[in-house]
Formats: sequence, structure tokens, C-alpha cells
Amino acid sequence: MVYAGLMRLLAMALAFVLAAGCGGSASIDDIPNPRTRDGTWVTDVPGALRPDTVATLNRVINELERTTGVEVAVVVVGSLGGSTVEEVAERIFRRWGIGKAGQDNGLLFLWSTGDRRVRIEVGYGLEPILPDGKVGALLDTYVIPRFKAGQYDEGVVAGVDALARAVGGQPVPLRSLRSEDYQPESSGRFGLWMGLLSAVPLAVVASVVLRRWRRNRRRRCPQCRTRMRRLDEAEDDEHLEEGQRAEERLKSVDYDVWSCPGCSFKLTLRYPRGLSSYDTCPQCSNRTKSRTKTVVEPATRHGEGSAQVVEHCEFCSYHVEYTVALERLAESSGSSSSWGSSGGGSSFGGGRSGGGGASRGY
Repeated sequence: MVYAGLMRLLAMALAFVLAAGCGGSASIDDIPNPRTRDGTWVTDVPGALRPDTVATLNRVINELERTTGVEVAVVVVGSLGGSTVEEVAERIFRRWGIGKAGQDNGLLFLWSTGDRRVRIEVGYGLEPILPDGKVGALLDTYVIPRFKAGQYDEGVVAGVDALARAVGGQPVPLRSLRSEDYQPESSGRFGLWMGLLSAVPLAVVASVVLRRWRRNRRRRCPQCRTRMRRLDEAEDDEHLEEGQRAEERLKSVDYDVWSCPGCSFKLTLRYPRGLSSYDTCPQCSNRTKSRTKTVVEPATRHGEGSAQVVEHCEFCSYHVEYTVALERLAESSGSSSSWGSSGGGSSFGGGRSGGGGASRGY
């Protein structure tokens, strides 16, 4: 009798765990936009975060948006539904338009509890401040160690707080920042100034001048402090990986390689091109993936349409084809294009992402 009772308890516990694991695995199309739902920044579908954690996140993001204009969405799902975390992040970012239109200063923190995957997607305008390598180092330093220890609330808060400090120009110590992704801490202040300058008529000219100065200014070696020399195009190709050379060939990313004459340290800086049609490949992680969409059945006011999407990487063997639904045409120009139900808050500002950011498993 005792054995039978224990087995029943184990069966009930297993059923509970399975139900919890499946909770929040709703269709990606059912993820509510927190801005249109209630004017907040966090959507936690499976209820994985404590209420005080959600409140802390909203407070931090509200302050960041107030002081810098940067918009951050935190999304927790139970499952990615068979898609990669990069694909889901890109779809959410594009659909919600995270960040301000024209500035593209949005960030998305996506966590799938069932897939044990985390992704930080970076808007076009923040890529100089948060290049892929720095975002990966941020995850490695502040998020993944806590997730591995089961401290999920602490990991999400620490990750968002580190993003806020980086964007706000504050120092963000990183466990390991690879030389090819080295960025000086002052770049955060550059991003803040750019956000302020965007409000004046000379923003475009100022942006070009400041970006050129920031890229061309002389640098000191982070190891021995000797002044470094930037290699020319012929020289720097010798120090780039094959995938990086492919990105330069496709003009999706430009690289500068700086060399230290004192200790031979090499510093490779990555500059994604904002107008490139290429996205980050989920297989090789290079920005060499093209995406074409062909309408099969146009959407109407009475029903959805469909389109065939082909994604192909120009560097590796990645190639997928799938069909996507096209939203039914709105009845009026005031209709919202956000996911989920409408609510009392305003939506995101219409920002864009080019696939920049980093993903990690734990």
C-alpha cells in the first residue's frame, strides 16, 4: 500500500512538472504586446518571474526610456514552438517595432524557459554601443551564471540592468570581452549624445561626423597602453575569420583591425551596416543570411493571406523555406498592428533590428 501510494504521488508530481513545462508554450502570435496591453514593458507568458521582479524590470526600463529614449521589451515564453530563439526574437522585434522610429534604439530580452535559451536582440541604432560580442559577454557575465544556478529572476534583472548601464554610458565590467569585439566603455555616452542630437535639424550631419571621429580616432592598447595602428584593407583581411571576410564581401559588416606595435595585440572592431539586407544566420552566426518573401495569396479585409519565405546563408549551408500568414487588412487607418489584445497603454515606437545581438543556452 505504501509503495502504491508513493507511485501515485510520483505520477502526480510528474504530471505537474510536465504541465508546468508546457505552460506558456502558446503560439508566438498569442504573445501579448505589453505596451498595448497595460503600458508596461514585460510579458511573462508562463508566469516564471515573481511579481516583484516584474515591477523592478518595469521601473528600470521606465527610467531608461525617460532618460535616453531607449525602449526595452522583456519577453518570457514557455516554448519557441520549434523555431530558433533568433527567429522568434526577430519576429517579435519586427512585429512590435521596439525602439523609436528613425532612431531604432530598441532592445529585446527574450527567454524561453522550456528551450533553456536566452536572446538579446539589438536595434540598428544601438549596434555601435552593443556589438554582438559585447552582448554575448554581457550574457556570459550577468545572466547565464545565475540561470545555471537556478536564479532566474536575478539573472533577468541583472541582464536588463547591465543593458541599461551600457546604454546610459556607465561602466559595465565584463567577464571576458574578446579582442575582436572590444568596445571602449565611453561608447555608451556616445549613444546618449546621439539620442539627444537626433532631436535637432543637424542630427544627420552630426551623426556622420561623430561616427567617423569615433571610428578613426587613435586608440591605445588595452594591455600595454601603447598607441595602436589601424591596418589597411589588404592587411586586415589576414586577421579576419572566413565568415568575417564573407560579411565584408557582402557589405553587411565592415571590420577595422588595430595592431599594437608593443605587444602584438590585435583588436578587431565590428561595424554593422544599417542598410544591409542581410541578417544574422542562426547556423554560423555571421550576418550573411538573406530573406525573400513572395506573396502567394494576398490578405484582404475579410481574411488572412499567405507568403512563401526563403532564408539562405551566403556563407554556410543554412537554407530554409516556410509559409507565413499575412495579417488581415485593417478596417481603418487607426487599427493597431501589435500582437495580442489592445489595452490602455501606448505601443512601441516603430524601431527596427538588423539581427544584431547574441544568444546563449544554459
